[in-house]
Amino acid sequence: MQYGEVLSKAWKIIWKYKVLWIFGILASLGTGGGGGGGGGSSYSSNDNSNFPQFDQYANQVENWVTQNWWVIGLIILAVVLLVLVMIVLSTFGRIGLARGAWLADEGKASLSFGELFAVSSPYFWRVILLAFLIFVMWLALMLMLIFPVIITAGLAMVCLLPVFCLLVPISWMLNIVVEQAVVAIVGEDLGAMEGLKRGWEVFRAHIGEMLIMGLVLGIGAFIAQLLIALPFIFTVIPLIGSAIIDNEGAMRTGLTATIVLVCLYAPVALVLGGILQSYLGTAWALTFRRLTGKSETAVVPSPYEVV
Repeated sequence: MQYGEVLSKAWKIIWKYKVLWIFGILASLGTGGGGGGGGGSSYSSNDNSNFPQFDQYANQVENWVTQNWWVIGLIILAVVLLVLVMIVLSTFGRIGLARGAWLADEGKASLSFGELFAVSSPYFWRVILLAFLIFVMWLALMLMLIFPVIITAGLAMVCLLPVFCLLVPISWMLNIVVEQAVVAIVGEDLGAMEGLKRGWEVFRAHIGEMLIMGLVLGIGAFIAQLLIALPFIFTVIPLIGSAIIDNEGAMRTGLTATIVLVCLYAPVALVLGGILQSYLGTAWALTFRRLTGKSETAVVPSPYEVV
């Protein structure tokens, strides 16, 4: 496979068919990951007597939550609905991006949002089912690994530590398989299981090319994401400056300025992240097509030649 041709063609496609940026933005809603562990406090409940202000604040929060439990319920419901909406939008984004890249590589003259959204609908539940299958697989694997650790009071962790370390490369390779499975479902009109099988077959048959492309796109995406996130560091400068001044008015002004700057740059970061996602999705679609013998049927002009 000619990696340079795939990488350059992906850029030409997303520059000519800028509607793919929209689907990239939608797809990026489901690619962000977050998580973290919370550490326990080093103080027991009796130690809080040394901090009467903390105890008073904690009691106020507890009383407010008790009296306004319905607000907490509404917040949880809103978060659940927001997550569901993001799942739906990101799924349509991934499907539309894969389908658009497929059609663009076949030489379709133009692409519209309505057209891509319409042709994405038949594949929605298939891709959702694919995501559910992957989730179940990971959940079963994690339970198989965690259960022995629990019943042995952590002693099995020593034996399973190499397995836990292998989860990182396994997750990375599984992500490549899923990318190919989505393209297979959308491009070859397959079901969820058939698409997953097809993605695995293509990955296994061309594992060298897949890993190289995965490294190239992964490293490139990591650098691009760092550059996109970098301006957020500068948004906290007013807050840091106000903290140094240590004045209530300055703190209020610094916090307000930071919030305003974050709100101003957040849409820019979302668009840039969407463009990046559209490039990655297009590159994976082209990779699938090249490795399965579906060569390009039309030459997309250079982005600098497009008016």
